[in-house]
Amino acid sequence: MLTSPAPTQSPSQSQSFYYPACLNLSIVQHYCLGMCNVFQSLFRFFTWVESSPHIVALQDIPLWRNCPPVFRNSQCFFPPATDRYMPRVATYVHERLLSVISVLPLFFERGDLMAMNFHSTQGLFDTSHNLFRLYNAYSIPNGHARSVSPVDLFLQHDFPTLVLGDLNIHHCASDPTCLLSGYDHFINSPWFNRVSAQLFSLLNTPGVYTRFPLTSNHRPAVLDLSFANTALLQYFSCWNPSLPPTGSHHSALSIILSTPLLKPPHWSLNCKLTDWDHISPLLPDLMLAAPPALPTPNSLNLWFNGSLAKITHLITSNTPTKRQSSYSKPWWTPELTPLRHIHHHSTRLMWKNHSSPTLARAARNTNLKAIQTAKRVHSSQFLANVDYQWFWNARKIAAGRAPDRFPKLENTSSPTEINNTLLQHFLPARPSPPPLILSAFKDVPPVSPAEVSSALQISSNT
Repeated sequence: MLTSPAPTQSPSQSQSFYYPACLNLSIVQHYCLGMCNVFQSLFRFFTWVESSPHIVALQDIPLWRNCPPVFRNSQCFFPPATDRYMPRVATYVHERLLSVISVLPLFFERGDLMAMNFHSTQGLFDTSHNLFRLYNAYSIPNGHARSVSPVDLFLQHDFPTLVLGDLNIHHCASDPTCLLSGYDHFINSPWFNRVSAQLFSLLNTPGVYTRFPLTSNHRPAVLDLSFANTALLQYFSCWNPSLPPTGSHHSALSIILSTPLLKPPHWSLNCKLTDWDHISPLLPDLMLAAPPALPTPNSLNLWFNGSLAKITHLITSNTPTKRQSSYSKPWWTPELTPLRHIHHHSTRLMWKNHSSPTLARAARNTNLKAIQTAKRVHSSQFLANVDYQWFWNARKIAAGRAPDRFPKLENTSSPTEINNTLLQHFLPARPSPPPLILSAFKDVPPVSPAEVSSALQISSNT
């Protein structure tokens, strides 16, 4: 395990941040262009956001005495420099992630490829996997080939594996609008053939550029790629290229891995805001196919599904979407839904038919026991994967909203007024000093314009 001793300045952390241990794993990938200011711009942004990424994988890193720069609260891993090669990739792991899992860096006697093994006895993402591997590569063009071959990256593993880096390959799968020559097909096709053979999947959004050239002679391209094998694909949440620019011509990319139970809720329709004033005039003009003359079960289902799809599309296209509210239950599971339906159905039958409450009581007890079990499992998972600031996160969950970012002061209604009030109270303005006026000498007569002219003629060129 190698760490860099380079004394690079790192900005102080303006805010504390919090994130769960290893259930929601955030990874940032970036090409640094070999410049230290790109590195500092990227990590300075992490100090301004509420949550910092767990892992930062960099390519073409800046070096100082054969070592990449370090950053506060992060441990740097990189291939050791030798007489044959220099480190071209580095992986930074946040110390809070290091406190809950063990990390083992893997080096391959080369500077453009490394891997990281993340191991946890309690399981990563869920209890079915204890090992997660990340490959960080910088494939440098070298004539008719690349410095890193697809055989070195895409290996068949039973555990979750993520491959990312600046691979410098062009392909229609990642960039559908690019025009490839025969030479490009010869160079780049083996990569995606190997990806398909080893059952890897591309995480990039096709057509979203990751490299924007500094000159007008080249077009944007997709060179920074990310791949996940079958074991990891089920935990993939999102791929985001919208991090702020850092001075490099490559975009900084963010990858979120999470368990299915901890993924953010899906968007749903906000039916309270449906634009019925726009929909109602269109309903009479909606053209629906005539029902079959001699219907069969299959033809009747096709006709009904087609008509329903047209009506549904008209309504959903005029209805805004929303996330689940803060009152939604994070501990709810799909198994609780039918138990809840049975409980309410049996209760309605008891009150409607005045039947024996035995069935309703049994359904209610079964539903309550299942709810208590789900809450207990969710609570144990939550408490097992938080750090010492867990009570602040619990407070946010209990409040149902984020706390106010600005204090409340009297006679202030905006952040600007709060700022001015605090500055005037703690840093009052100093009284202006009296003006400096030079007093004339009493025993010396005033200088005449003729004396000034004769003195300036000595140093004048004319």
